[in-house]
Amino acid sequence: MIIRDLEKIDTKDYLSRIRLKNEAEHKKRILEINETIPELKEVDDKISEIALEAVKARLNKRELSTDFSSAMKTLNEQKIKILTDHGYSADYLDPIYNCPICQDWGEKDNHICSCVKELRIKELYQRSNLHQLLEKENFDTFSLDVYSDQPFKDMELTPRENAQRLLNKSLKFVENFDSIHDNILIYGGPGLGKTFLSNCIAKNLLDKGHTVLYLSSNELFNEVLSNYIMSRNEKLKETLEAVYDYVYSSDLLIIDDLGTEVVNSFVRSQFFEIINKRILTNKSTLISSNLGLAELQESYTQRVISRLVDKYDLYPVYGNDIRKMRKIKG
Repeated sequence: MIIRDLEKIDTKDYLSRIRLKNEAEHKKRILEINETIPELKEVDDKISEIALEAVKARLNKRELSTDFSSAMKTLNEQKIKILTDHGYSADYLDPIYNCPICQDWGEKDNHICSCVKELRIKELYQRSNLHQLLEKENFDTFSLDVYSDQPFKDMELTPRENAQRLLNKSLKFVENFDSIHDNILIYGGPGLGKTFLSNCIAKNLLDKGHTVLYLSSNELFNEVLSNYIMSRNEKLKETLEAVYDYVYSSDLLIIDDLGTEVVNSFVRSQFFEIINKRILTNKSTLISSNLGLAELQESYTQRVISRLVDKYDLYPVYGNDIRKMRKIKG
């Protein structure tokens, strides 16, 4: 699914439209300034005249006048002063780029620019079901009423009290996201709101402009990592590069339904690599799983569990299946 969606994203067409739009805006600004500040055009004409003389000197293999640089510097300073005196910014007439690194061409030194990678991630999010889902599943629609207020087994808190506690912690997590680089492990049986709570956190951070990569464990290990690391298809690797990079560089990585993938030595090593590297680079990670801590240790080894227990805030959820409660109340 991820590979197919990424292949549909035409970044070249998008960047072409961006360049045309910026070029049109640049020309519009030049015309505006020529009409409103005629004296600036006189300075531009002098700059063009001196630049032309410099070109002729090089073609004729003559040395440039010693005052060439000084004259150009003086004229550019005059230009900036005229602009700012009329209330414009000093760079108002500079070429316009959305990405100053590649100047909106998508490549820099024969490498894909970071702006293309970010564009692919944003477009992937827009095309995904997650985009529509987050409009329904967020902190504004989170309801404690679906959780029982009756004691559950030998738990100290009722399911509703526990949900309230986790909700409060989640709100604190997003509030302090920029200053405290926490990680979260939400675990418990199916149908208890783990994905809903993850979606609440994702929506809040996306609305604040943070980069969030949301992948199911199957998508992460089977579609992204195995294809990017093990495939010999260079075009496929290039297609997946943006997602692979974001596994490590996104502000928040969400791994949903950990434990539903086929666990093998490749998955174990890559899972440890991801959580360990993101911890070392202060990148937050949120993991949800139907497995308990003992089951996670059995599947992913002791060193993985040690990192989770030591570096992750544990969010245990319990109670009865709230999806059935939602249907009853709906």
